Amino acid sequence: MKEENFKKQIISKVEIFLKEITQKPTDVNSKTIFSSLNDLEYFFEILTNYIQDERLNLNLEGMEITSQSKKRLDNAERLFKFTRNEFSDIKKIISENTNLDQSQLNLIKNKFESYIYPKLLWIFDDEDSIELTALKHLYDLGEID
Repeated sequence: MKEENFKKQIISKVEIFLKEITQKPTDVNSKTIFSSLNDLEYFFEILTNYIQDERLNLNLEGMEITSQSKKRLDNAERLFKFTRNEFSDIKKIISENTNLDQSQLNLIKNKFESYIYPKLLWIFDDEDSIELTALKHLYDLGEID
């Protein structure tokens, strides 16, 4: 699978999530929402692991890490680690409420839009971002299919 297909998977999961979350409360399938969030969280975990591996490889190879590169690695790693808490926060709302009402759906949607969506834009927007570089590298190595 190519990087483009991986991006399509992410977009697909976001579409599933948003389609489900914008339905009438009686039509919402919380398992579908939960599943799409789990998949998105997994994609972010892949990127976090890559960033940690990249830092380790640079250190093992004795390469000098510039302060700018270190800052980018630190920020990207911190961002993706923090995303775990954000996914957990959203999933907690779903798991604590078997029948989601409109206010809970709005809360979930708002949290997604403020927590997760900006990070997705960051991944897809900057062609030179460490995240996109991570995806390209993982595909080149065949670690993601």
